[in-house]
Amino acid sequence: MATDSGASLTQSLPAVLDVGCYRYKLPGALGLDRLQVTGVDVVHDLNQRPWPFADNSFDRVVCRHVLAHLADIPATMNEIHRITRPGGRVEIVTPHFSSDNAFTDVTSRWFFGFRSMDYFCVDRPMRYRYTNRDFRLLECQISFRQAHYFENEEPKWNPFAMIGLEWLVNRFPRIYEHFFAFLLRANEIYFQLQVVK
Repeated sequence: MATDSGASLTQSLPAVLDVGCYRYKLPGALGLDRLQVTGVDVVHDLNQRPWPFADNSFDRVVCRHVLAHLADIPATMNEIHRITRPGGRVEIVTPHFSSDNAFTDVTSRWFFGFRSMDYFCVDRPMRYRYTNRDFRLLECQISFRQAHYFENEEPKWNPFAMIGLEWLVNRFPRIYEHFFAFLLRANEIYFQLQVVK
């Protein structure tokens, strides 16, 4: 069921929204993208808000390699918060700022590090926040291969994880990002947030 931008969805929705899914929608999820391709259920420009969903529509929102391409991250995080139910989970995967993939795609606008979501989360050390909507950071992981395996993805062998280097990087992320990130470049970063309302 593809809808045009601006249309409002009122029927019963799946519990999971896959934002920017393209052809790789998670099984059982509702796929949202600006392109009309196989797997996309709702066609909508993600830079146009509000998105065509009611408040508190989803238990889980997944954003795989999409946030780096959007015009306004704080506004997008506000929108994700609006459509996610209290206690719901938001999962974000994006290239780490040191990844060559972050710079290869000419449509990338933003780069993410270990503390990037701190600006949106309660109980984090940042002195200011970019939104008055509250998230809680549940997990953050820097990876040299694939930061998180979703339902429709095959795990990839990661030699850095095998030798414990990823554990060390994630144990001391500030040291890694400050001194070593451009010597030993990461690939992706994964955030899991919980919506606080």
